[in-house]
Amino acid sequence: MRVPNYPGSRGVSINLTPMIDVTFLLIIFFLVSSHLSKQENFLPLELPIASTGVSDFSDRTTLTIQIPSDGSYLVNNARSDLEQIQASILQKMESNGKSPIRIRIRTDKSAAYAPIARLLKLCALTGNSDIVFAVYEEGR
Repeated sequence: MRVPNYPGSRGVSINLTPMIDVTFLLIIFFLVSSHLSKQENFLPLELPIASTGVSDFSDRTTLTIQIPSDGSYLVNNARSDLEQIQASILQKMESNGKSPIRIRIRTDKSAAYAPIARLLKLCALTGNSDIVFAVYEEGR
């Protein structure tokens, strides 16, 4: 079938401007989100090695707490004490509809257990029992 050609018409065309706008917005979104995911893993830690484990790709609200070998605590790459961590946990819970969140602990394998135990106790006191430890898989 042939498209009729009327005098003075410019023909049929598709406006690509909205598609280009959406593409640029998606590119910006992925750049920003990848930067934020790299930011929480910025501190280079020698993670413990585990012989078994489960890969976790859930979309639950998660707070990452890092414990370097000196036993200090870092939340969002800023040094924090237990009171500040408790405030961060409660703030995340509030933004999550007052429901428990996942706590992800990245600790250096040479860190003492005492700071980890204090953090676990704090998590229990705030009502959070979903705690995940970041580890290296054995053999990798």
